[in-house]
Amino acid sequence: MLGFACSFKLLLCIISVATMPRDGVRELTVLSEFRPFGLTAEALDGGSPSGDDDGDYHFFLFDPQVAKQRDEAVEVEDASSSDHELFVRGNRIIWSAGSRVYKRFTLPSKVIKVIEVCWSRMSDMYEALLCVLQVDRLTIYGIAGEEVSVPLPYAITSIWSLPFGLLLQRASEGSLLSNISLSSSNPFLSARDAFRQKRDIYTPTHMFDYCTRSDGTSMSSHIILKDPLEDPQITYIEERGKLNLMWEFDERTIWTSDCLPLMVSYNKGKMQHSLWVVEVNGSNLQVVNPKSSDLISPLKSTKHYFRRIWQGKGSHTPASKVFLAVDDDCTPIICFLLLEQKKLLSLQLQSLEVNNETVYDIKPDMSWCISAIAAAAVAVTRPKVKVGQLPHRDVITLTPANTLLLYCGKQCLCKYVMPSPLVIAQLLGGGDLSGVNNTLDDLKIVELAEAVEGRINIVFNNGKNYRCTLRRSPSSSLTSECIAAMAEGLNPSLYKYFLGLLWGGDDSTYLAKADLCADSEWESFCNVITKLCQNPIRNSQLSHSSWEFLVKSKYNQQYLRSNYIAGAFPGLLSNSKESDSSAVIANHTENAEEAFCMKLLTETLYSLHAVYETLKLDNLRKRDLGLLVVLLYDIASFLHEPSYMDHYKRDFPMLLKDFVTSQFLPASKTPPSLFRWLENCLQHGCASASICDIPLLVCRTGTSVVNWARKIISFYSLLCGAEQAGKSLSTGVTCNIAPGLYHTREELTVLGMVGEKFGLHHLDLLPAGVSLPLRHAIDKCRESPPANWPVAAYVLLGREDLALLHLRDTTKYSELDCTRSNLILGSTPYMLPLHPVTIPSSVSDTLEMDNLKLEDIDNFEGPVIDGMEHIFNSSTQLRYGRDLRLNEVRRLLCSARPVVIQTPVNPTASDQDFQQVRPHGSIEIIHLLIVVVQLALSSISYTLNSPEDHDLNTQLWHLAQRTTALPFGRGAFTLGTICTLLTEALAVPKLVLAGRLPAQQNATVNLDPNVRNIQELKSWPEFHNAVAAGLRLSPLQGKMSRTWILYNKPDEPNVTHAGLLLALGLHGHLRVLTITDIFQYYSQEHESTTVGLMIGLAASYRGTMQPSISKSLYVHLPARHPSSFPELELPTLIQSAALISVGLLYEGSAHPQTMQILLSEIGRRSGGDNVHEREGYAVSAGFALGLVALGRGQDAIGSINTLVDRLFHYIGGKELHNDGLFSSSADEYNRSAGQIADGNVVNIDVTAPGAIIALALMYLKTESELIVSRLSIPQTKFELQYIRPDFILLRVISRNLILWTRIQPSENWIQSQIPEVVKNGVSGLGNKTDDVYEMDAEAFVQAYVNIIVGACISLGLRFAGTRDGNAQELLYKYAVYFLNEIKPVCTSNSNDLPKGLSVYVDRGTLETYLHLIVLSLCVVMAGSGHLQTFRFLKFLRSRNSADGHAGFGTQMAVSLASGFLFIGGGMWTFSTGNCSIAALLITLYPHLPTGPNDNRCHLQAFRHLYVLATEARWIQTVDVDTGLPVYVPLEITNKETDLYSETSFCEVTPCSLPERAILKSVRVCGPRYWPQLIELCPKEKPWWNSGENHHPFNSGVLYVKRKVGACSYVDDPIGSQSLLSRAMHKMSALSQPKSCLPTTDAIPVDQLVSTFSSDPSLIAFAHLFCDSSWSNRQVCIKFFTHQMLIFELDFQDFCQQVLFECVSKDRPALLQVYLSLYATIGHIVDSVVSGTYIIGDSLSLSSLKIALAYYEALSKGRLTTSRGEIMQSTFLGSLKKRVEDILNFSTDLNADICEYALSGKWPTGNYPVAKSSITLSWYLQWYNVPSPLDIKRAEESIKCAKTSPSIPLLRVVFPTTHVVALDAINRFLTSSPVKG
Repeated sequence: MLGFACSFKLLLCIISVATMPRDGVRELTVLSEFRPFGLTAEALDGGSPSGDDDGDYHFFLFDPQVAKQRDEAVEVEDASSSDHELFVRGNRIIWSAGSRVYKRFTLPSKVIKVIEVCWSRMSDMYEALLCVLQVDRLTIYGIAGEEVSVPLPYAITSIWSLPFGLLLQRASEGSLLSNISLSSSNPFLSARDAFRQKRDIYTPTHMFDYCTRSDGTSMSSHIILKDPLEDPQITYIEERGKLNLMWEFDERTIWTSDCLPLMVSYNKGKMQHSLWVVEVNGSNLQVVNPKSSDLISPLKSTKHYFRRIWQGKGSHTPASKVFLAVDDDCTPIICFLLLEQKKLLSLQLQSLEVNNETVYDIKPDMSWCISAIAAAAVAVTRPKVKVGQLPHRDVITLTPANTLLLYCGKQCLCKYVMPSPLVIAQLLGGGDLSGVNNTLDDLKIVELAEAVEGRINIVFNNGKNYRCTLRRSPSSSLTSECIAAMAEGLNPSLYKYFLGLLWGGDDSTYLAKADLCADSEWESFCNVITKLCQNPIRNSQLSHSSWEFLVKSKYNQQYLRSNYIAGAFPGLLSNSKESDSSAVIANHTENAEEAFCMKLLTETLYSLHAVYETLKLDNLRKRDLGLLVVLLYDIASFLHEPSYMDHYKRDFPMLLKDFVTSQFLPASKTPPSLFRWLENCLQHGCASASICDIPLLVCRTGTSVVNWARKIISFYSLLCGAEQAGKSLSTGVTCNIAPGLYHTREELTVLGMVGEKFGLHHLDLLPAGVSLPLRHAIDKCRESPPANWPVAAYVLLGREDLALLHLRDTTKYSELDCTRSNLILGSTPYMLPLHPVTIPSSVSDTLEMDNLKLEDIDNFEGPVIDGMEHIFNSSTQLRYGRDLRLNEVRRLLCSARPVVIQTPVNPTASDQDFQQVRPHGSIEIIHLLIVVVQLALSSISYTLNSPEDHDLNTQLWHLAQRTTALPFGRGAFTLGTICTLLTEALAVPKLVLAGRLPAQQNATVNLDPNVRNIQELKSWPEFHNAVAAGLRLSPLQGKMSRTWILYNKPDEPNVTHAGLLLALGLHGHLRVLTITDIFQYYSQEHESTTVGLMIGLAASYRGTMQPSISKSLYVHLPARHPSSFPELELPTLIQSAALISVGLLYEGSAHPQTMQILLSEIGRRSGGDNVHEREGYAVSAGFALGLVALGRGQDAIGSINTLVDRLFHYIGGKELHNDGLFSSSADEYNRSAGQIADGNVVNIDVTAPGAIIALALMYLKTESELIVSRLSIPQTKFELQYIRPDFILLRVISRNLILWTRIQPSENWIQSQIPEVVKNGVSGLGNKTDDVYEMDAEAFVQAYVNIIVGACISLGLRFAGTRDGNAQELLYKYAVYFLNEIKPVCTSNSNDLPKGLSVYVDRGTLETYLHLIVLSLCVVMAGSGHLQTFRFLKFLRSRNSADGHAGFGTQMAVSLASGFLFIGGGMWTFSTGNCSIAALLITLYPHLPTGPNDNRCHLQAFRHLYVLATEARWIQTVDVDTGLPVYVPLEITNKETDLYSETSFCEVTPCSLPERAILKSVRVCGPRYWPQLIELCPKEKPWWNSGENHHPFNSGVLYVKRKVGACSYVDDPIGSQSLLSRAMHKMSALSQPKSCLPTTDAIPVDQLVSTFSSDPSLIAFAHLFCDSSWSNRQVCIKFFTHQMLIFELDFQDFCQQVLFECVSKDRPALLQVYLSLYATIGHIVDSVVSGTYIIGDSLSLSSLKIALAYYEALSKGRLTTSRGEIMQSTFLGSLKKRVEDILNFSTDLNADICEYALSGKWPTGNYPVAKSSITLSWYLQWYNVPSPLDIKRAEESIKCAKTSPSIPLLRVVFPTTHVVALDAINRFLTSSPVKG
């Protein structure tokens, strides 16, 4: 045997050298004469004429896959039909695809050379980048249009793509760029990575600074750029285990790879090529240049270095082309085309896995040369196949003899020839063909260019350039898979020989013709295999000269002698003659040839059998399966493999010829069967399933052709409990398991499916029974999957709601597009793409809701732009429905229309309106009527400037004051509700102060300009109007563009732009302004602009202490200027704004110096200022001080005690003492100040409010008893006389803010705030009338009122945005109480409260306090739209001066309260964080302005700071399938707090969520939507910002998925129309006879289904199969015995039952499984009844057996389910019963079974032989009958044991065989002897 083995090895050696076919010739297919499409595109653009071929252009063709995103599953549209082209001329680049222009790029300067345009992928980029090298810059374009320009400080000679970035090679010092010679290798390289979207053009300015030495000389010759916006990294070179700086300017890069980290360089001086590997610095390598490395950015901890793995010397010129290909054993090879030597040098690349890293190397003995003058890498033998990351590429060469040869590695496969010139001319439509043949001998190929896949340009010596293809599409997928299986399964030498036969045989027709169809391709492949079986290898096929050379070689003689001694050739003596030696060798060679042939066919059988078993798991490959089984049957027949033949015969009894098993020797191996393994795995577990049933090729790592089978096996293994060891499973296969938490085997299986990118549409490809266990795993995990799964897992489960929830930021569409391919892979084919659902835009919604436009009943001037037209959208419509609250709010807050003036002649005037005019008397009424008539007769507006118009002018003035206050409320109402286009200016609605008379054709009435300065009146209202317009911008819009802000800047400063600046700053958008922009605004010296800009900048930089902003603010505080600074006279208004801005900028920092400055400003004395302005200044300083030390009174660094003492000094007003730290500071800045009061006594009327506010904010929520005790409420009559009543209000607020947790929404808590002396004083109001008591009573009542109001404001702040019911009732009670005290208007439940307050408190104060309580009430109910509160606000607004003081301050309060109640259209609310409480306190400061321009005590601009306290806690649910907002019940759980224990309550979306500090979980509940639970960790932090990556609710949108069979709450509020309630009669058992079923409803089934599901497949199925019109298209299933009809079932009714079963249980995917299993039985019955066999295989029964095995595993507890069985067990049981009935009642089956079992014979003859064969195959498959050889071996074993056959004994021998079959075998064995 040793000699035989040696001869076999010798034969393999001979074959490896001498297998080149001599006559393998293929003909190229000419596609067209090639001409760059860029020339045509230029001509169409009007550029160079189409015929202008001046050569001043360059172009490249590249594979469309280059520009694809990483892991993109969807192929480029025209990827297979056309190549992509980049055409470069001058500074223009045209990217075309086929015959259309895809993109155009125009550069600022000319491209250096066309080579310097390349595709690259960088570290954080999903998409490929087009990198263009110019003289002074590197321009990088993204596929989506992004552009990054990188300046180049020195000359770059070339750019090259690497897998992780871009390699830049520098020019040597002193060289000119124009003198540098560049390579011509193809630069189109690609890699795969993640997308990072960059929209703005960005130019890094110092990118290359650190790559330069201090002396100006450059450091590194090669630089790697990993990201366009990051600094490049210098590179190193490894030498002797150390890293040296890459300083090899002579090493010119000529090639890099985008797939592997490889670079090829050429050193001209050394005449040497070098191959380098780019690696990352390891810990064991030392950097030699520490000084140089110190200059590297510290962020770059990794260093890239080059390691030389090969060098080749002797080349005077660099290789003209370098490319990667693949050897015949799938090893990468690097090819160098050396034109100087006319050869192609190939190096085989070796790779090893070391510590999870790939190490590359070149072995010296693994290289070879091929004679060539041109070469290219093409995809011919195995297209669309990858070897790791490298596409499989062959090599096409042009020899010096002008011959085209195709190589796979070193093996030449065939020769390619061009068609004759005549044929070419005919193909290309040539006209004159004369003389064509004369040029045949003159044509020579001179170049091979632009190779893409299997297409290449052939350039001739006559200048003609033809685009040709080496492999014409379409190709046979079955052929490709079989060849791939042989390549992966065969021994490399065997596959190499087969490849030679396939491509180079003398009579091989495989791909011999260009127009070969797929069937012809398969036939050619089969012919090669068949001829190999018919004509084994003979010596004549080998090269005799080569054979004789090897036989006569000295090596062979010595080998024979040595083996003679070992006894290898016993008949050969050492002195034998040469002829005898040759004879012995020939004899053994013939045996070796036969063994070689048998080994080749055996391995081919095993490899193709693996493909066969894989195809059986694909429903769409039945035709290919039928073709392959014929070939496999022939191979098995030649190899005498009866087990394989029987296996195939059982599957396809009608396709295969008959055979007799017994004529062959018993086979030792049973063929693998995946169906058998899957069934056993379900029945007994994967540990009991035989691994021999899995083909070896499936278990082999790295195989791709049987990947489908490997996935299914791995899923079943995970489901049935296989053990894991990394990616390997105990069943012998591997599985990529996605990361995620799992608790059950079903969850692990789902993660495995996700890791293998296995989606729902893949399940549809599986046989119905095979897919059932996998559908079970998906169904079990669907309801409550773990929270940390990848997005694709949720899509696989059909939970797209959870998928979009875990995408986090759905506003980043590029990120979603990146994962879109994976999501679609996991979804059903008919599922909508999972783009983020966008709530319909306000514009479209407004257009659709014309009936909601704000128009008066008289339709005055039609619709106007009022700044609120966008408020009506689908979300608000869903929340309010037909409720007109929003319309009413819009009407009340509209300031863009002339206000309506009601007169007695107005027929629509109310009694109250008429009473308003009645006091004026009849004379005034007559005068008004005259005016009205005059207005009606004229078409112009009328100005009330005559004395007779005084009353009308007064009325209009009061209405105008109300109009000027409306922007406050409108800003809150429209907060964050619109996204503006950055290409358009912001529209600011008009502020109209005119009136109109509706009864008189809407005549306009204007104010008298002589009475009041209207422009001065509108100054600040216009400011607030612009603020309201700017607050509409939604934070969802993200970062605002600086360009847009400056675009809205007017030429001359005005209040409108000032208000816009404040609004943008409150939204945080002013960070984009530069210091230059800020200075330009300040230099305008415009008061309102300065105020708006300062507050806006401080809000944008809130809490950052940004130095430059701080300096700009302190410039506006003259008291802080140094003594040498020139004096500036700045209005107190600007100084107050500057103080608040400083507080916002330093918020929460407790900065000692800033606190010292602000404390001094509270007590700063002034000379000529107005007292009220000084009070406003001090209050601003107090607010600022409180903001700086917000909540940090107890932990602030510095002399906090001294600071507190000084604040109490400001409150108490004692003598000033020189207490060091603060007094010196105060004296220093009093150089020009006067005194308000004489002496050194502090004027507490000025300082006390600010000091109280500062203490409140400093000790906010600190529960400091010490501070509270010093801020005492007056307890005696003397104290009541000593402290101003309004200061008591501030003290109450301050005390409560400090004792935050003690605030309770109860009457008892409010009463506890009132001292006993005050209670006793107000309890007896009206009983005593003496003067002394009247004086005391006034003090008591004043204190009582202020304490109550302070407590109410405290309640409002404590419960801001909570919508607390107790707080609301309490505040509403006191609001009604105060209203009744002003003027009794309604009954209230405040009988226990003192009456007669108006006697002791002036009406204006009561009005102010009433509105402050109402404001507090609306702060609590912010965003709720509370109806009772809204009605109260409407009543307050409707009152006029006759009912109370309708001044500007109260109107502003009503407007602001209305805005709070509907803040952000009801989608925003307030927070109770420290920063929010401070902002709300500034907004609610209890001193209302007296007029539109009153900024003395409190700057009106501060009233907008409530924006800083808002949070978008609004949540709306969107149906993930329809994209529409829907009602969904939510269960919200709050954590335990000091006020209440952990509580859960239900809300219906859209709704507002609690604060983040108490929110614990949100759960989607209810029976109509799939549940989901969002668990949160309560934190004392603000609400998540919109667009934040970790936002748990996708910026206010919670995606939900409605269960099929349930209507939405809009369509069915009470649940009476659900599918279960309307179609309960359809839910009967599927096996119930038709006669027992009720009649169908009159409603069409498809219409009923469409009500509950938008799935088009379900609707189409209902229409086609369940409609009543289908009654004449029915199928009856009949089972016959000898005499009777057993069962009849109407197919239409079956479809209806199945449809309702699947829809009602939300398992629509099972519809296909039901129908598939039903059709299986239907075909079997039809075949038995009619004798016409539609299908000639038994594979469907194998699928049904797996379904039954699944049900058995479920019933025995091996598999568990939480939602009940996914398929009715009665249905499966009935199918099983029917199959057994068919087999039991089939005639003549017993005889066929007996003949098969005893002799292995199948039925012979003609019809009804086909029927008998198919029935027999059904029986064998269903009962798992063993093969005849197994039965024969079992019988012999029984005989040897000297016992008789029995069923129990046979059960032991054949454990998987059904007892019915065992009984038949037992009868046959006991009744008949075994035949020979």
